[in-house]
Amino acid sequence: MRLWIKDVKCAWAAGVRGTNLVVGWCLAVLLFAGLRLLGEVPGWSVAGFSLILLTLVLSAWQLTQMALTFIGRRPAAWQSWQLVWRNKGTWLLVELGLILLTLPLGLWGLSSRLLVRLPVPAAWVNFVGLHRRSVGIVVALIYVIVAGYCLLWGPRHFRRLTPQIQHPGTARQILAALVISGGLYVSWLLVAEGLVGLNWWWGPQLSATAAQLLAWLSLSLILVGLLIAALLSMTTLVWSWCGQPAVPRPETSRRQTGALIGVMIFAAACISTQTVYQTPQFSQMALISHRGVDHGHGVQNTLGALRYVSRQHPAYVEMDLHETKDHQWVVLHDENLAALAGRNVTPHSLTLAQLERLTVHENGYHDRLVGWSTYLRTAERLHQPLLVEIKTTATDSKGMAARFARQYGARLAADHSAVHSLDYRVVTQVKRTVPELRVGYITPFNWVSPASIPADFYSFQRISVSQQFIQAAHQMGAQAYLWTPNSRAAMTRMWALGSDGQITNELTRLRDVANQRPAANWWAVLQNFVFSYL
Repeated sequence: MRLWIKDVKCAWAAGVRGTNLVVGWCLAVLLFAGLRLLGEVPGWSVAGFSLILLTLVLSAWQLTQMALTFIGRRPAAWQSWQLVWRNKGTWLLVELGLILLTLPLGLWGLSSRLLVRLPVPAAWVNFVGLHRRSVGIVVALIYVIVAGYCLLWGPRHFRRLTPQIQHPGTARQILAALVISGGLYVSWLLVAEGLVGLNWWWGPQLSATAAQLLAWLSLSLILVGLLIAALLSMTTLVWSWCGQPAVPRPETSRRQTGALIGVMIFAAACISTQTVYQTPQFSQMALISHRGVDHGHGVQNTLGALRYVSRQHPAYVEMDLHETKDHQWVVLHDENLAALAGRNVTPHSLTLAQLERLTVHENGYHDRLVGWSTYLRTAERLHQPLLVEIKTTATDSKGMAARFARQYGARLAADHSAVHSLDYRVVTQVKRTVPELRVGYITPFNWVSPASIPADFYSFQRISVSQQFIQAAHQMGAQAYLWTPNSRAAMTRMWALGSDGQITNELTRLRDVANQRPAANWWAVLQNFVFSYL
């Protein structure tokens, strides 16, 4: 075991500081920094596309040069370029495959910047959103199969790209490399979270300028650590692809090593500066009550909860509608009443009159289900704007959304209320029927360009949102609401992203967060930065 660890360290030294490799790593770090910096601007550009192309070409050369170094060939730079050019088609497929496999893991912080530029037909986006569980399961299975295939057979394909390799790595060796890479990544994450904790603890005690400087230094350290972990991880993986051969320590000058460290520090400083000064950040935001409740006071989507929460004057009370058997609407979120009313029935199987006789229980409270007309009249009497979510099922009547818009659209627009839905067909039908009404699209997860699904505003799912999605929405003139942060930490992080509003079950807590001093919450900027690499 001790001998193997020594071999790993020698492989790291050869892979990072070997002949011609230092220059390649320096260029790779600079290209990465360029992609990260340009990625803050939504949309495609000639510069961004050129950097992506250069990164792919350099990656192929660097991996080839590293593999040949490990097996003792140590070719001149031009010989590796010849080998890459000879296998350019295969290299392109390999790199595209690696990008797809690393997308769920953050693609080294670039995944959101890539996905936010991905144009997809609106019908496809809507299908995925409405069938997200089944689609997610299928995609996860395909991912596991492809990843497993790459793990077991990857070295054989890699051997075609570097034919001098005599003994490609085994599945056991690849697994060991993945364990080492995972250990490096976890170590980086622990250090990064320690720096986040330092800023959380010390930042509020500092002046605004000192807190910002502490955040900048912490970001730089986090990024340098990530770059080191990434270089060592890739080196370990390529060494294992080559069969983990014994590698002598390279003879390199301190000047080369110092150059690589200097380039890392320069890249980290540039990215940290952009992260600290980027906008939007800690913007003024709308406070929105999710399902009309605050801290469990009352039963969701009932008049009692509405009356209670309206006293806090939220920007909107978000609530849900289902069509009933007699083509009316009941204020209800769930598609089955088993949890709230103890009845295994759906809203569509009962008339509105039958539903209004049911008592629902939650948080130690009880109340009656209420029809939409009654709920709307009560909200208008309280002068409380609503954010209406129209739920859809396969049993809805034809043209349900357009009928709703004709009956209530102008009235909602006059009340300064808005409508949103997980079903993009509802968004388009309501907007077409009542152009003056604000209509938004709810994203169950964020994986395409918002321009693919135009709307007046977006209700982004918070777990997969990034500042790039918010900026892309703003570029279209749309606002970005985030759902559903309930803890102070989550609320503060969403505030640091520059959200235009948050839809929460804890309205009072959100108000307290919004009243904080932004300079005391630089830790949230750091935490968002760290999460962008997960």
